[in-house]
Amino acid sequence: MIRYIFKLSFATLLLFIGVYIVSDNLKPEFIGAGCILFMDILVIDISYDLCTNWKRIKLVLKCKLLAIRKQHIRFSMSYLYRIKINDKYLLVKSSNFPHYQLVGGKYKRLIGTQSLLENNFEAKDDLKLATHGVMKDDYALFIPAKNAIKFLDWFNKYKDREISHWREFYEELIDGKGKLLTRENFPYVNYNYVGTITTPVKRTPGWDCYEILQYDILDLIPNKKQKEELEALLEKGDTEYIKWADTNLINSLGHCNRSQKQLYKIGEHTKWALNLKWSKD
Repeated sequence: MIRYIFKLSFATLLLFIGVYIVSDNLKPEFIGAGCILFMDILVIDISYDLCTNWKRIKLVLKCKLLAIRKQHIRFSMSYLYRIKINDKYLLVKSSNFPHYQLVGGKYKRLIGTQSLLENNFEAKDDLKLATHGVMKDDYALFIPAKNAIKFLDWFNKYKDREISHWREFYEELIDGKGKLLTRENFPYVNYNYVGTITTPVKRTPGWDCYEILQYDILDLIPNKKQKEELEALLEKGDTEYIKWADTNLINSLGHCNRSQKQLYKIGEHTKWALNLKWSKD
């Protein structure tokens, strides 16, 4: 926006000088330069921003101009680990839904954040999904559509909120069901951030509300001992709590092409995380 204002001001100044101040010999140069600068703003800058921010423009239109502006949107803000060993990804059983998914979960609202969310964004707790025990204070909440853009901008600045990704890894694999990995080899983990997936505003099946889901995707980088322990876990095979799935099985959401049957359900967001892209199916 500041860039636009500066360019528009400078273009206007050039046109003003060309029309009212300089001699007739210099008028074409100043007026021409001003017109070129205006065209640069309209054709290049604005067209580029429209193309690169089209998804955001659609979100603005839906949240501020269309019928949805008077609705509340359910936000779920999470992170997921892609843990890959020998071309297979580690999946864990969801505690809320009948499917398997990548290790990870929702960010937590820490002390002091609740009042900020209420005062700045008029946020309300998500009553459609119970947040008790370890799920208490998850980033699953309802926000008026008019505040959706403001909330996303704030959340994606990583300020005044949880940014560590260790908690869910620890809860699901080290101190969780079965205690799958040892604290000795996993006192910490290294990982790369590879991208963020944000869904468009969509209806939540069965819940009769609008929602936006966001996932930060992380690639685990195990050290030698950690890799050996994960390889041993893979060798033990699937259990009721964990599954090891290759790319094809994840992209088909658990349907095995060889056996022509569904081995188990895989959450669609696991497919999105693998491809770093939201898709309808």
